Amino acid sequence: MINQPQQVDQLTGMPVEQALPAQQPAQVPQVPSNELGSAAPVFNPKDQAAASRIYGDVQQKQNSVTPSFYNANTQTV
Repeated sequence: MINQPQQVDQLTGMPVEQALPAQQPAQVPQVPSNELGSAAPVFNPKDQAAASRIYGDVQQKQNSVTPSFYNANTQTV
């Protein structure tokens, strides 16, 4: 152990514990905008409409991969 000079209390003659140097607070990254509620949609509505005409809407895509008896209560086939 390395001997470091210590301050001595004049009244008691006992060594005084030195405070540790103040540490800088850790830098916290900014909260992503999608968690703040200010995120913009990735695609504009015009592009979304064009994609749904080309690829179909959610229900059409679901019907193409799901057997018809799964959709019996939501749609007549």
